[in-house]
Amino acid sequence: MIGKTIIELDRVDSTNTYARNLLRNGEAEEGLVIMASEQYAGKGQNLSTWHSEPGKNLTFSVILHPTFLEPAQQFLLNKAVSLAIAGFIGRLLSDVSVKWPNDIYVGTKKIAGILIEHNISGGRLESSVAGIGININQTRYARDIPNPVSLFQVLQREMALGEALESVCRFLDDRYSQLKKGQFALLDADYNTFLMGFGEWRSFNQGEKIFDGKIEGVDDFGRLRIRSRENKLLSFNHKEVDYIL
Repeated sequence: MIGKTIIELDRVDSTNTYARNLLRNGEAEEGLVIMASEQYAGKGQNLSTWHSEPGKNLTFSVILHPTFLEPAQQFLLNKAVSLAIAGFIGRLLSDVSVKWPNDIYVGTKKIAGILIEHNISGGRLESSVAGIGININQTRYARDIPNPVSLFQVLQREMALGEALESVCRFLDDRYSQLKKGQFALLDADYNTFLMGFGEWRSFNQGEKIFDGKIEGVDDFGRLRIRSRENKLLSFNHKEVDYIL
């Protein structure tokens, strides 16, 4: 059960790094949560950093052992985790979406980010560490952070971090259970419901090229599928294309 055991840290470089060390030492049960009040080297996608004001937000990692998935299916775990975070936030706010591949948005503002790191051994998905950051009570941000928002800024009330984490863990456990049961079609359908721009004509940025397209989903490899105006189905890896918000 996710969140049955929680390790709470005052300060750490990265909860994902802490979790990976536990895995290397054989000290990591499935569902173990590592939460930090402050990360001084929090990690985002592609070596980026995750900035969070100490004691204001949820910054935590979850250790999982999705050995029932093939390595080629690993993005299904990303879908399950994204749905859990979107579900938690969607219970409180409207206009919540998943901005492919790993961000949760409220309208045009980012409220949460996800970084999942996998350990593949012998052609098998041995373990995964899901790092999650959710803006809860923060109101001030560094100038170089684009379009951030927190629950407090929308709801105008503070939320106890312990209660928030308990709720998030329930959402994570429910979605992970669906993944374990092989309910991939359900996860895909729900993911598309939350996926920003799904089934809509939007503008995208591909390097220096701007084009219009309609998102048709994300495949098991995590590639975004976009139907062009010329009726070509295009597939993109992370950083090859981005939304124009």
